[in-house]
Parts: sequence; C-alpha cells; structure tokens
Amino acid sequence: MFSHKVRLICLIILLSGCSKQLDIKPEVFISPEQLYKDEAGVVAGVTGIYRQLLILKRSDYAIIGMVGTDEGKTTIFVPTWGPYWQGFSAVNSYSPLMTGQNDVVQGFWSVSYKGITNANLAIKYITKAPVNEALKNRCIGEAKFLRALFYFYLVQLFDGVPLPTDADNPDADRDGYPRSKAEDVYKLIIEDLQFAATNLNSKGAGGQDPGRATKEAAIALLGKVYLTRKDYANAKATLAPLLTATNVSLMTKYADLYVETNENNIESLFEIQFSNENDNTSNMANNTGCWQINSPGLSGAGGHVIIPTDYYYQSFSDDDLRKDATFRTVFYDSNGNLVDYSWWADVGKPHVKKFDITKGISVSGSLSSRNMYYLRYADVILMYAEAENELNGSAAAVENLNKIRHRAGLADWSGSVAQSDLRSEIMMERMRELGFEGWRWFDLKRTGTLLDSTKAHNIDAAPNMLPKHLLYPIPAKEFENNPALKPADQNEGY
Repeated sequence: MFSHKVRLICLIILLSGCSKQLDIKPEVFISPEQLYKDEAGVVAGVTGIYRQLLILKRSDYAIIGMVGTDEGKTTIFVPTWGPYWQGFSAVNSYSPLMTGQNDVVQGFWSVSYKGITNANLAIKYITKAPVNEALKNRCIGEAKFLRALFYFYLVQLFDGVPLPTDADNPDADRDGYPRSKAEDVYKLIIEDLQFAATNLNSKGAGGQDPGRATKEAAIALLGKVYLTRKDYANAKATLAPLLTATNVSLMTKYADLYVETNENNIESLFEIQFSNENDNTSNMANNTGCWQINSPGLSGAGGHVIIPTDYYYQSFSDDDLRKDATFRTVFYDSNGNLVDYSWWADVGKPHVKKFDITKGISVSGSLSSRNMYYLRYADVILMYAEAENELNGSAAAVENLNKIRHRAGLADWSGSVAQSDLRSEIMMERMRELGFEGWRWFDLKRTGTLLDSTKAHNIDAAPNMLPKHLLYPIPAKEFENNPALKPADQNEGY
C-alpha cells in the first residue's frame, strides 16, 4: 500500500560479503537519522531496498508478467480454491475480479511503493551522510537503480502514477501525491538509470557482493526503457557497449543457467537473491508446480498453480536444447516413483522447471532458495536485435538473433528478413529464451501484440480480454490512502 504517511524506514540490518547473496535479515523499524550516520548504516539502508524487491518476486505477485499472456496461465483448479485464488486467477483470465480490489494487484503496487519509499529515504540521507564520496555515489546509484526498477514496473502496468521522489515531506503527509503523467515517470526512470550507470561498480569488481546492482545491469535496464519508449536509436547506442564487454557473456549451455550452483554467473546481469535463511525463500518452485521438491534426485513432481500455455510449449522444436531445460514432462512422487498425471486435466501437461532446486533441499517442501533472474545477457542481445530491426538494420538483427539460436543448438535463421517478419521472430525467440522470467506481458504490450496474441493462445483470457486490460486497475485502497488521488484518476474501464 502506497501511503504518504510513511516516515520511518523499514530497515534491514546488514549484509556480509557472502558468496551466495546479500545477507538480507528481518525487518525492524528505525529512524533515518539513526541509520544513515556511518558507512555501515548507509550500506544497510540500501540493502533494505533490495528486501522489497525480494518480497515482490518471491510471492504470488511474481506471477505478474508471466500469466495473462500467451506464455503462462493458471490451471483450471486455481479458481476453485476460494476468493483469494479467484482473484489470483483473474490476473490470468482478466475475469470481472480483475479490479481495484484484486489482492495481487494491490500487493504488487504496495510492495513497489515501499521499495520506492525506502529508496527516497536512502537518497536523501546518504546525500548528507559522513561517508566518502565514492561509497556515497555508489550507494545512491544502487538506490536510484532500484527506484527506477520499481517505477518501470508501475508505469508499464498502470501508466502515470504518483511520483514521490522526496522523503519526510510534511506537505505530502497532509496532501498526498497526485497522479503524474507517464512521460514524467519515464523521465525520472531514465535520469536514475543514467546516474546508476555512471556510478555503480562494474560486474565482477573486487569486493562487490553478488546481488548488488552493477553498471552493466543499469545499462541493460536503461536500454530496455528506451526500447519500451520506442526510442530505438538510444536503445541501440545504450546497449551496444555491452556487446563488446569482456565481463559478460552467454553461458555455454542454456541448461546450466538453471543449476543452483551456477547462480550469479557470467550471463547474469542482475538476479534476486534467495536463500533458506532469514526468511529469504521463494515460492516459485511451488507456484510452477514442483510439489515433491525433496524427492530423491530432486527430479521434480507435479502441481497445479501456474503452467505454460500449449502455445508456449509447442513453440519449441524438438532439436531446441532449451526445451528440455525449460519443461518437465514426467513427474515423480516423494519416493522418486514415476507418476502419471495425464488423467488430471491440465495438471498432467508440461510444467516449467526453471525454479527446481538443484542444491540442498527446500525448507518446507514448497519454499526454496533458488535465485530469480531479472536481467540476463541473452536479453541484451535480443533487445539489441530488436532495436536494429526497427532501425532497418536487418543484417545486424539476424546476426544477434543467431547468437541465441546457436546456443540453443539451432541453425542460422533462414526465414524472411522483412522487418515485420523479423520482428515476429525476435518476439518468439524472446519467449523461448526468457520464458517465465517475468517479461512476456511487458514484451507483448511493448510490441502492441498483448491483446491479440493472448486472446489467440490463452484459453482462459480469450473470452474476457478487452482493450482496458492493456493497463491494470489502480488499487482501490490507494484512493483512501492518498488524498491527491481522485476517482477520475482510475484507469478507464475500471
């Protein structure tokens, strides 16, 4: 819930230089004046912003971007589990429960603004903290990267949104923040990412904790923002240096991206860090269907929360090496015995196994320590190909498309290089390469294909989806919490 009344930072007491992840510990409330008084407090305050991203992506809110697309859907059983799950399923089906009262939509908004609030506090108090300038600028860069990340989610989902950039503002406590224009939100996002790209450490820099934002992550996200704005020239210019960088590259084998011991690898530009400690687990293994996560050999099982659409599964040719790395088509019980789920409606269909545990065990049979990718180098290559194609550079677009195809074991692209045909193929390649990593809804919207492709390939959404669903409804509670929001600010149709 975004509230103009937040005055204390929801802090996380600090990190250690852990090889697995940032050590994000349970939250406590502490005043900014108490916190941002030395180097340890500055670093801890920024770590608190990462906490909100972890919460956003470990929970049911993580389905946003995956379901309600031509890529992913909820199973037929989810709406039978009660009111909350009917609302959860509505994010996929766009049923009448996709309203401002929807708990998933409300939660996504609330956690995003909590991250923004923590970022605003960090930026304000780090600016005047008694620490050296290099640390100060790096930590402000991390805060601005994360603020941009949250606002980028919000502006794509809701269009213009309230745009607080300050902290401890008595006037805002009284009056709230009005809804800003999308152009102004994007302006802040771009400014924040430009600052981050200038001031963050490079990936692989000595002493850098895995999981912290880097210069390369800021550049990649800035390129994605320009692409979303259809500013293809700036997208190309921004992403180009990453194509010749020596500290990032594709992993040799696609399947190795989803082995837990390979987290924070050479291809990973930014990933959300989970662990089985300090309440830092993710439920994505459970949401994507891995019930028997403690089964011998960790071979995977079945489930019925979110699954691939038939269209997504069938988009892979049998010789595509990503197919077996992405999908589970056989299932096991807790004793490692093969189970036939083919009789059980869509529970027996292929499931995504990108979130299976490959190291250690789950803490509860459903929560796991698997990290989640936010940005990968493969995404950069495909974004660059997209920008080149839109600028009529079909040769460069195909060259980069083929980098992704080669790793997948596929031959060079031999289809049409007409701009519209290549545009469609790049989008298909993005789905096959980045499936269930949270980008499909945003990719479809960016390319103007969300309505048509989802209605054509997601049987749950097809009867309900309308032009209004290009945006989400602003949560109803925000009209109570923010005096500057008026009923007329609700998105059309809601």
